Amino acid sequence: MARLPHRRQRTIRLEVTVIAIDSNFEPFTKAAFEYRQKHVYPYLENKGFKVVRCQGPLARRYYAAPAARKPNVDYLTGVGHGTYDTYTGDYYDPIFNIGNYSQEEVRGKIIHLLSCQAARSLGQDFVNQGCLAFFGYDENFIYHQEEAEVFFECDSEIDHGFADGLSAEQVYDRVIAKYDQRITEKRAAGKLYVAAMLEFDRDHLRAPSLSVMWGDPNARLDDEMKRIRNKRK
Repeated sequence: MARLPHRRQRTIRLEVTVIAIDSNFEPFTKAAFEYRQKHVYPYLENKGFKVVRCQGPLARRYYAAPAARKPNVDYLTGVGHGTYDTYTGDYYDPIFNIGNYSQEEVRGKIIHLLSCQAARSLGQDFVNQGCLAFFGYDENFIYHQEEAEVFFECDSEIDHGFADGLSAEQVYDRVIAKYDQRITEKRAAGKLYVAAMLEFDRDHLRAPSLSVMWGDPNARLDDEMKRIRNKRK
């Protein structure tokens, strides 16, 4: 009897690339940028993600748009200023504006933008153009200057959650839990104003768990989701 050739199973892991689009030209973005440099990007890199930085003077559409269109880019994240229909980078350079970006920049990607207001219209437009999931705020993101790291910590749970392989729904639950934890701590410490500001940011965070307007609650950064994305192209 002839022997059948033995087929070895091989797992091919696809590299996940993160584009970091961070402005740092004034106090708010500088504080958030410095926090993310210490606590977000090293975490992503330790989880095996490749981080491509469009930061500071490179946080401009001229640099960020071509980076976002490259193959194997699955996650966009960053801090900047925003309006309902625009996300800006260095010195308010409009990086993403409704009607002024290509579908290839967002299609098949998960996007998290720490900015004011952009979730209301821009985030939904991203999803209409094929973005898998969007996380951001539909009103101003506010924070207490003396307690800034607490606010950035809560928001950075979005990046940490996706890096840990969670779905968008699981990420949202984890972020809300972190907000709730810090709110309880600040109330117990008598810092009611800080707690109220944290509540405002928590209540204006938008994500797929709240509505499909912001994408798919099952979206995640793993090989299976990449295969699903590729089939849709």
